[in-house]
Amino acid sequence: MRRRHRIDLAQDVPKQVAEWLDEAAQTLAALPAHGLRPSGARGFWPDMVPDEEDLQWVRESDIRPPRPTPDDVSRMDLVFSWLAFLGTGSENREIRLVVQLHMRVHPISGKPLLSWEKIGEKLRIGRNTAKRRYLTACCIIAEKLRTGQFPLDSLDQIAHFP
Repeated sequence: MRRRHRIDLAQDVPKQVAEWLDEAAQTLAALPAHGLRPSGARGFWPDMVPDEEDLQWVRESDIRPPRPTPDDVSRMDLVFSWLAFLGTGSENREIRLVVQLHMRVHPISGKPLLSWEKIGEKLRIGRNTAKRRYLTACCIIAEKLRTGQFPLDSLDQIAHFP
């Protein structure tokens, strides 16, 4: 995936937003999820698995993707702040859920864990409707970026990538 440090408003902005969402999902999946407790904290309860689907991917090996750089994490945080553009009302709840479910990716392959069909089943909508909701979310975010409701100058604070 080619990383850019700016959104080019002369190009297809919703497509760029989708690429940034994919990159943020891959960065989140590559973050280490162990050793996060303070050194003195002990827990004797077994780890809880929130969804049965978390157990459905087969771990091919112990190879983990490289840890994200601080710039990658900054970009991920910026992209997650865009999700606020989708609103907090109940009318946009389904759109936010589709985006969040689509951003669950395999840490090694980077592919989404849930297909459009599974996302549709979870939300009791069709797979085409789920995909349209995702594209709608990308268009909403793109429109907010185009109209200046989120300053594009804040994208320049992130280091330039090759």
